[in-house]
Amino acid sequence: MEIVGLSTLDYTLMGIYMLCLLGMGLYYRRFAQENLDNYFLGGRNMKGWMNGTSYAVTCMNADVAPAYCGMTVITGTFICWFYMSRFGLALLIGGLLFATCWRRLKISTSPEFYERRFSGSAAATMRAWVSMRSAFIAVVAWTGAGLLGLTKVSEVLLGWSRLETFLVAIPIILLYVVLSGYMGVVMSDIIQTAIMIASSLVLMILVLQDFGGPTGLYDALVTQFGEGVVSWHPPMNHEMLGLVAIIAWTVGTAVGYGGDLAPMGGAMEGQRLLSCRDNREATRMYVWTQIVLFVMLVMLTLPALGAMVKWPGLHDGSMDKELAYGLLLGHYLPSGLLGLALVAMFASIMSTVDSNMNFGAQVFINDIYRRFIRPRAKMLHYMNIGRIVMVVIMGLSLMVALRATNVIDIAVFMLGLSSAELTANWGQWWWWRFNGSARIAASFGGPLIFLLNKEVLFKWVIDAGQDTDYVVVLSSIAMTCLLWIIVALATKPEPEEKLLSFYREARPMGWWGPIAEKAGTRSSGGAPIARGLATALLGAVSVGGGIIGLSGFYVGRWEVALTGGILALVLGLWFKQTYATVADKLV
Repeated sequence: MEIVGLSTLDYTLMGIYMLCLLGMGLYYRRFAQENLDNYFLGGRNMKGWMNGTSYAVTCMNADVAPAYCGMTVITGTFICWFYMSRFGLALLIGGLLFATCWRRLKISTSPEFYERRFSGSAAATMRAWVSMRSAFIAVVAWTGAGLLGLTKVSEVLLGWSRLETFLVAIPIILLYVVLSGYMGVVMSDIIQTAIMIASSLVLMILVLQDFGGPTGLYDALVTQFGEGVVSWHPPMNHEMLGLVAIIAWTVGTAVGYGGDLAPMGGAMEGQRLLSCRDNREATRMYVWTQIVLFVMLVMLTLPALGAMVKWPGLHDGSMDKELAYGLLLGHYLPSGLLGLALVAMFASIMSTVDSNMNFGAQVFINDIYRRFIRPRAKMLHYMNIGRIVMVVIMGLSLMVALRATNVIDIAVFMLGLSSAELTANWGQWWWWRFNGSARIAASFGGPLIFLLNKEVLFKWVIDAGQDTDYVVVLSSIAMTCLLWIIVALATKPEPEEKLLSFYREARPMGWWGPIAEKAGTRSSGGAPIARGLATALLGAVSVGGGIIGLSGFYVGRWEVALTGGILALVLGLWFKQTYATVADKLV
């Protein structure tokens, strides 16, 4: 494979960017060191659009460009269904049904929830376990995926090995994150978002120019691969993205989302939600995340359609599909712009790594070290321990990146491992009878069920064909849900005083009949939950219409572009009005 190489101008732009990051770290150092809330939560005074932008670019990560472009060269235009299923419904559910309830608890980290909701050893166990798995499993896995994604681009553009890439990137990341705290993380993420959007827009335009516009790209795709790659919907069966896969991703990310702000899926929305200045800004954060995230995803992946034509080996499997993005950059971008694009890649990894490391250190300090090991130490001591934890997280993430081969394999495994227990995340908020024993059964039994299904049942007993990974996810969700319901009904409920305290503080929706009566209110039942889910679905369909429309436009399918655009406009206006009404009732 030919190495593109960078010019002096490219290296200059990269150097300027790195110096700016270090300068920002030094600028926010004083603010970050004033107290732990400043260091880990930005003083709890963040606006929704700021946190939403930061969360969106964190979700992007450096693994997204290689992984999603790699999926695009296999699927074609219906790749849009993947990121709709991955993010579209989940984010809106979090904003509509859980954001305000979380903030009412006035906690510093999401694992604190478990000692507010449950009692005794189960509460302490869950707080410690969720903190450890967040800091040293989820954060490590997703940071490792980001580092691996970065190497997929540096290999093509620079000819660097994984080790060489890490030796350049990691010291800068560590120095910047340790200095700046959460405020520096958010402000740099906003800048990084602008860089990523600008470089992606340029690449989109250059690819279309090369093929003579959208219709030219359409003709090239159909001539070489057939009509299937320009379809607006996924086929029933596909090696990577068939109907079963879409259902599994949608259910696996949406079910239980928001009920646990530190899932093994690695999303760091908890830190951003708790750092918003008020409840209204917290709900706005999710909508803003949705908008920014999907704009970036569409702009990032659509140029990979051109890579299918330029390098057919990406599609037929003779080349590593996750090299598609790097090949596009090297082929299309001139000197200067190529450096800008590589800066964007560094920006994406840093936006995720800085968030992951800051969050991982936060939960370890607040929910492990301060809670169980050394509860009465000076603030400076906690900050220093937090910095050590960041270095440990980076070291473990490096091990993941050195051992893994494909980014998407990490994503699928983490989804499966976490999804089995996700229904419990709803149960713990909406059903008063849900207790600590049920939570432990779901948290430890769910991953065990997933591994047994994956390594035994659907490997040696049942043949689910090419959809095995996704059938494993769906079956594990159902089996784990049944498990925690049985355990909850077979064991004693939480003490009444604990349930009353939680209900009065959080005011959760759902089935809290006897507890609500004791508190002098009425249980809301399922009506507000149904309204929230319906509104979230309306928003997801609206976003989906927009994404499908943009994909149709890019390949010259004008009827798809027009239909998707109209759907997005009409449903989007409806969603805006409905969302505001539902959100106002919650805040």
